[in-house]
This record gives sequence, C-alpha cells and structure tokens, in this order.
Amino acid sequence: MYGLIHKAIRDCVKDAHGEETWRAIATRAGADDSVFVSMESYPDETTYGLIAAACEELKVDTDSLLRAFGRFWVLHTAKVEYGPLLDFGGTDLQSFLKNLDRMHEQVAISFADLQAPSFELQHEADGSALLHYRSMREGLSEFVTGLLDGLSTHFSEPLTVEHVEAKSDGADHDVFRLRIGS
Repeated sequence: MYGLIHKAIRDCVKDAHGEETWRAIATRAGADDSVFVSMESYPDETTYGLIAAACEELKVDTDSLLRAFGRFWVLHTAKVEYGPLLDFGGTDLQSFLKNLDRMHEQVAISFADLQAPSFELQHEADGSALLHYRSMREGLSEFVTGLLDGLSTHFSEPLTVEHVEAKSDGADHDVFRLRIGS
C-alpha cells in the first residue's frame, strides 16, 4: 500500500491518542514514519504490521481499529488529500457510491501500480442496495464499514450497514446491505 495510507494511520492514532502513543506503535511495528512517502508503494505487510502494532498498543480488536480508521480516512485524510475527488464522486451518498470505481480510476493516474478495490452498487426492490466490495487484499471489510460510516457523516445522510456476505467466510467477495435514510 502507499505511504499515504501509513501517514493516515499515523494521523488517526495521533489525533485520538497523541504523539507518544504513535511513537510506541511505530517502535512496536519497526516502522520509521519519517521515511513514509505518500506516493511510494510499500509492501502490504508494512501496513498490516502497523495495524497489528496499533491494536496491541491500544488494546483494541482489529475490526474496531479498522472501522475507526475508515471513518478517519473519509472525514480527515480524504478531505485534505482528495477534496476535489470527493466532490467529483457525487453530491449525495448514493451517487458517490455509484462513482467509487470512477474515483479510483482518477486516483490511479497519480499512483503507479495502484491495486484499487472495486465497488458495485446494486439496487434492491425493497429500497435497500447491495454494495459489492472486491479486493485482492484480505481482512479490510471493517475498513469499508468505517468508510461507509464516514461517508454517511460527510453527506449528512443516515445509513444502516449490514455485512451480508463475507470473503472471510468463504464468499467470493464482501457484500454489504445498505439502507440510506433509515
């Protein structure tokens, strides 16, 4: 993953727990954050190592940390780093979710070899929608849940999320049932 992700993890931890806690996490992970370059690609193991170290240091489970980080990503990192792209994505939650793949295509212009996830929004007869999330990376579905929570806040639209199919349980990909405005 890119250094931008690592910087965002650092900022999320520092924002909630302070510099000293971040230093302890970086030390535990064996990471020198002074060399994180936003546009540089790092092995996924570096990212997962930071997440594991943060969970140990903060005494939280991985799912909780990933949800908090997903929310932080939307409400802080994305606004600063991708403000115009957030606007490009849509003016409401539903249009934004429909445009996630297009937004990742725009991001890929700046990030060489980006291995972006894929999102597909499928409308259901009962008024809900299914969000299909496909990624080559394992274990990030709760990050997506956090992203959705952050987007709900960003667009000031209530959102209920139910994880109905999980790749970790053997499904081909993750599927979330969304109820916007409920």
